Amino acid sequence: MLIMYSKIIKNTIVAFAAFTLVQGCTKKEVIELTPEFSLDALNNPSSMRQVEEVLVGAYGTLRANNYYGSGSGTGAGWALMPDIMSDNFYEVTAETLANSRAMADWIYNQSTGQITTLYSSPYNTIAHTNIILRDIDKFTNANNQGQSNRIKGQAYVLRALAHFDLFRYFATNYDRNSTTLLAMPYIKDFIVSSSLKPTRTNNKEFYDNLFADINQAITLLGNVDQQPNPASGTTRPYIDRNAAYALLARINLYAGNWADAVTAATNALNGRPLATTQSAFTGMYKQTDRGELIWNIQFEAGEFGPSFLVFSPTSNRSLFRPVPEIATAAGNTGLIQSNDLRYQAYFTSVPAAGTTTPNLTLTKYRGKGTLLDGNANYPVFRSGEMYLIRAEANARLGGANEVTALADLNALRAARINGYIPEVLTGTALINAIADERRREMFGEGHRFFDLKRTTRQITRGSVCGTSISAAGQCSLAPTAREWALPIPETVRNANPNIAQNPGY
Repeated sequence: MLIMYSKIIKNTIVAFAAFTLVQGCTKKEVIELTPEFSLDALNNPSSMRQVEEVLVGAYGTLRANNYYGSGSGTGAGWALMPDIMSDNFYEVTAETLANSRAMADWIYNQSTGQITTLYSSPYNTIAHTNIILRDIDKFTNANNQGQSNRIKGQAYVLRALAHFDLFRYFATNYDRNSTTLLAMPYIKDFIVSSSLKPTRTNNKEFYDNLFADINQAITLLGNVDQQPNPASGTTRPYIDRNAAYALLARINLYAGNWADAVTAATNALNGRPLATTQSAFTGMYKQTDRGELIWNIQFEAGEFGPSFLVFSPTSNRSLFRPVPEIATAAGNTGLIQSNDLRYQAYFTSVPAAGTTTPNLTLTKYRGKGTLLDGNANYPVFRSGEMYLIRAEANARLGGANEVTALADLNALRAARINGYIPEVLTGTALINAIADERRREMFGEGHRFFDLKRTTRQITRGSVCGTSISAAGQCSLAPTAREWALPIPETVRNANPNIAQNPGY
């Protein structure tokens, strides 16, 4: 992916200008930004190859600090930020940089800098995909239809993913059928115009657009010239049909389309079995084994993977640590214990600065192989999540479906926990067990805040919150609090007053 690096950088900046314009801006911004950072594909594409370069650029946007990448004590917006905003981590008083305290303590507002970058990053991706979808048909013919389908299908999935990620943070509620709740604008065109000032669509229209994009992608990716990823290897850095189904499963879970979530998760699992050994499971994070990856974000040398928001592998500083309710250095209490292969894959005991006392630290993104540079890849979709989506959806369908839900839960636990004895659960107990398993399985992968939000639960932080270990200002967030939906940035609303603000801000 590095061969196009210079073009990725240029195209990314162009796309950011497009984001600004889509949201509403001044003519001055157009004049200053667009001509300075131009790429042929922006206005005058000359080949299918050049369109594919824009696709490479779209993948590059996902590695930004406020998408899946991170900086020193900041970023990782959809990789680790939802974990520190929930009850999974505590801020380490002795080592804090306070960079993300506003997010961790829910004291953000419409002027908070990180809110603005979280808002802008997905629009960067969306701009790339809209350039692709605008131009690709100009170069499609009978001889390259499969190539066109492969590029186009990936673009549709990336567009849907970026819109859905915005929706997860900025929507107040995930109701599939609401025509009154506000989602986000669904941007389908790359248009440079200071007069374009879109409004927020309602939830139903937003979901309709999501499903249309993904279903189109699934059709296209079923008829390609070659598979986006090689048949073997240790990574899956490009979106294929399994990844499209995985996104469809995740969105259906949020939408409460239980039967559709079951079907999509099953399709995503086709040929992607669970990792059942320590080497295969840990290898997903170390790039030594493909494990159960469905799709990963590929970070390369010199780039900053997700880790730096929580733990700096290059300085051994821990800004946030797992709460003891998740795991402990002794490994004999908490949700993830030492007989669980996730324990070794996720954690290492790293003393606090200036001490020798072992403290558990999230090190799953420490680096590839034996490197400790923080350039680990991020698993956007993997089989464990699909098992849990299918389990939760079946459990919520109830009746005979509970048997299938329990089978998936027990199968996942058996693959992770040494000596696991299957449980028999039904009803609320089964649903709660699946929720706990999601917290274990996807710890540090950007799901907990959204899981609590979509199930309307309160955040209650654990035993260290508000103590000298973690002098957090906030230890609970009520289900009705305004902070479940991030505010629309002030700069966006100043440029485009048609973008309605979320309640309470």
